[in-house]
Amino acid sequence: MATASIQTSAQLPQNGSEPTDAAVQTSIRNKILNLLPASELEAVLSRCETVTIQSKAVVWEREAPVTHVFFPEDCVISLVTEMEDGDSVEAMTVGSDGFAGMAVFHGAGSSRLKAIGQITGTAHRMTAEAFNQLTAECETFDDLLHRYSQFVFETVAQSAACNRLHVIEQRCARWLLMSQDRVGRNRFDLTQEFLAEMLGVRRPGVTVAMGILEKAGLIAHTRGTISVVDRSGLEAASCECYRAIKNRQQKLIA
Repeated sequence: MATASIQTSAQLPQNGSEPTDAAVQTSIRNKILNLLPASELEAVLSRCETVTIQSKAVVWEREAPVTHVFFPEDCVISLVTEMEDGDSVEAMTVGSDGFAGMAVFHGAGSSRLKAIGQITGTAHRMTAEAFNQLTAECETFDDLLHRYSQFVFETVAQSAACNRLHVIEQRCARWLLMSQDRVGRNRFDLTQEFLAEMLGVRRPGVTVAMGILEKAGLIAHTRGTISVVDRSGLEAASCECYRAIKNRQQKLIA
């Protein structure tokens, strides 16, 4: 699998005509970064580089050193639990709603979770060393990360209940809605095989579930891509877990 590729080395111009604080703020999709005061945002972006995360690209391996943290803009990163027999299941996805690199935030040098690109797009990447310095210096940044950490715990707990109690088409609908939210567009790259792996189910089950959603006119899919056609209908087809996660996100991360 390919690794993340660097697209550009800096977020803010170092000289010449610099964008206004408002212009920079509105150009940022990442929720955590967009909530920072201008001074903290500038400090964070000055330590970041923009990278492209390709679908299925390895961001970091299980138990390998986590050397960077990532603040997605329109990509989605999947955190995956791998079993000894090679099977794997998604534990959490991270998009423009958060950041990938929780182990670094909690002072751990590695993670039992493997991180891979789920949907192709860009992210702001920062070294673990710079990240630790900024969390110590930037009060709002540190506070948002703590609240996001709590949100992650509650999301994983909700997802565990969802995987146990809800049927595949409801889970697929929830997953597609969350993916659309994170990338900010109606169409994104995704294969049924990869979706089955992320949901921890067999490929035929996903094929049937996607067929039900497509027949209802909620989505359309071609080889390797999914399009959300009827957003409100997809929300109705989803289980309560999507709304529960969104409501909690609004409370914890305004």
